[in-house]
Amino acid sequence: MKRWHIFLAVAMAMLWGFGFVTSKYAAGHMPPLFFLALRFIAVSFLLVWFVRLPRGQWVAVMLFAFSMGAGHFGLFYIALDMGVEASTAAIIWQTQVPMTVLLAALLLNDRPSRIGVLGIVVAFCGVFVLVGEPRHFGNILAIGLALASCVMWAVANIQAKKLTHVAPLALNAWMSVFSAIMLLICSLILESDQLERYWVPDWRLHGSLAYQVIASTVLAYWIWYFLLRRYPVSQITGFMLLVPFFGVLSGIFALGEPITWPSALGGAVTLIGVSLIVLAARPDARVLAANQRI
Repeated sequence: MKRWHIFLAVAMAMLWGFGFVTSKYAAGHMPPLFFLALRFIAVSFLLVWFVRLPRGQWVAVMLFAFSMGAGHFGLFYIALDMGVEASTAAIIWQTQVPMTVLLAALLLNDRPSRIGVLGIVVAFCGVFVLVGEPRHFGNILAIGLALASCVMWAVANIQAKKLTHVAPLALNAWMSVFSAIMLLICSLILESDQLERYWVPDWRLHGSLAYQVIASTVLAYWIWYFLLRRYPVSQITGFMLLVPFFGVLSGIFALGEPITWPSALGGAVTLIGVSLIVLAARPDARVLAANQRI
């Protein structure tokens, strides 16, 4: 790769990694489902004008939105609101890869190689080390929701593999439309004081929303698609392993979150496992492009 393109790939990972900080801050300062709805509304207005309608695929796209937008993002932001740290969330986020491989093996008969199986085992061992840290014992429900969100991400990826007639950018755009509607309904039912908590004079809160829309979605995805047109998917995917690294660092330095030896060890072991999975197989472009980062 050209040096300039390597710089762009690292910048992309940094943008997505710092997104854990803005997500954590937003989830802790306003109703998380309402914040997500606002994010998807903004993304919808930015993208729908430039993509085609998914004719004949509306039901499939709506089901994808339920899994990815409402399921994955909704559960993840609720977990953040319940106290999961940004650095811990960045480590748990990595389990999306082994969970997707497991579901692909069960539902699509896409069997992983021996190295891939080893990677799955190692990745989950790392998560057990992280979750087994005593300071997390009082927040097991939130940790469980974060892991459940990763399961929903894996389900959404299986759905995305079957949406072969919808371009990735169009899938993201219309997923955002349907997700915004679902999340608004859920917010009206489960949350309160949405507008009051949004209109507070807090530049960090409004900056978090702007960051999620502009940096995490528009800019980072522009880099993603720019690099995908020039290099093999497997080569670009390697840089995705930097996302949790930057997420942990951002949580430590921006939010003052502690990093303990069990957390560091669990994160390192999980990263090794995910690396083995990535190296064992070529990821599918549609699966990766369908995912909007935290």
